[in-house]
Amino acid sequence: MPNHNGVVRGWHAVVAVLVTYAIVGQVVQNIHVGRSLANTFSFFTIQSNILVGVGALLVALDPLRRGPFFEALRLAGLVGITVTGVVFNLLLAGTVDLHGIDVVYNALLHQVIPVLAVLGFLLARPRTWLGPRSWWFLAWAIAWLIYTLVRAEVSNPRFERPHGTSRVPYDFLDRRGDLGWLGVSAYVVVILGVALLLAWGFIAISRRPELSRRRASRA
Repeated sequence: MPNHNGVVRGWHAVVAVLVTYAIVGQVVQNIHVGRSLANTFSFFTIQSNILVGVGALLVALDPLRRGPFFEALRLAGLVGITVTGVVFNLLLAGTVDLHGIDVVYNALLHQVIPVLAVLGFLLARPRTWLGPRSWWFLAWAIAWLIYTLVRAEVSNPRFERPHGTSRVPYDFLDRRGDLGWLGVSAYVVVILGVALLLAWGFIAISRRPELSRRRASRA
């Protein structure tokens, strides 16, 4: 029989390495071309990948790790990276014009790592237990949204967009464009709804092995 803990450790170690490579490479590239590092770390994509990388590293070190902080971190990474992959590939993929190494970093951050992170959670055993306090992951998501919108109003960030520059990292958050506050609010509500459904699904899936063991012990 294969060493399942070894498989779990190895899978998540690969994810952690890929996240580190992509994030560090993207930062170095942005410094090289003179892009703002504050803007770099303001992207939901970057923050989601960092959360996934930290969570993957912790799982690689201890596949049986539990605790409220870890569970919230793990759920934040899973939900954030899934939203990242879905939103980018459905709404944003056609709006970026990348060249050279940026194509590689973009593929890792928006496609490869989201797939590996979710598959690692769904297929690898033992699977992370996500308890009720995992819902604290929402604090990060809400804080990111408030920070992004407030920063756009009180500061003067310049995010590079195909049509010029914007004060927000994603067009669907730009109330100065065609959307206005109503359109931005609609996108936020839809994405938040998707995030809540994903969180509920991940929590339900994480509990299935535990529930099966409890039922077997009572039989």
